[in-house]
Formats: sequence, C-alpha cells, structure tokens
Amino acid sequence: MTMESMTQLYNKVKLILAVILLQFGYAGMSIISKFALNKGMSQHVLIVYRHAIATAVIAPFAVVLDRNLRPKLTFSIFAKIVLLGLLE
Repeated sequence: MTMESMTQLYNKVKLILAVILLQFGYAGMSIISKFALNKGMSQHVLIVYRHAIATAVIAPFAVVLDRNLRPKLTFSIFAKIVLLGLLE
C-alpha cells in the first residue's frame, strides 16, 4: 500500500469511527436520561445538567483547537450574535 492510499483509508475509517462513537454517545445519554427520569428527576433539571456537562466537555476543545482561528470581536459580529440570541 502506498502512503496516499493509507491516508485515504485512515480518513474513511476516522469518519466511520466518529459516527459510531456519536451513536454510542446518543445511546448512553438516552439510557442515563431514562434512568434519571424514572428515579424522579425533573425534566428541567436534567436539561440544565446535560447542557452544563456538554459545555464542560466541549469548551476545552474549542479553546485549544480554535485558539488562533477566531476573528476579532467587532461591533458587527457582536450585533449579529445578539440578534441571533434574541431570535432563538
């Protein structure tokens, strides 16, 4: 196998593994949610916990991987963020 074909194979396998891990994550979250709701946890509390845990897990990746990719926060970008926040 050439190096180019190995790279293409790696990229295909990487995507498939990402999808499989995502499905395991969804299944695990469904099981945990069902268990917590059956034990009497409020739906609203569960949603807050899910968002807090997702933020804690994803935020470090965003900070490290996108450190040099973020544009400066101009007034135009800030206004768009505020408008999107109000509309959602």
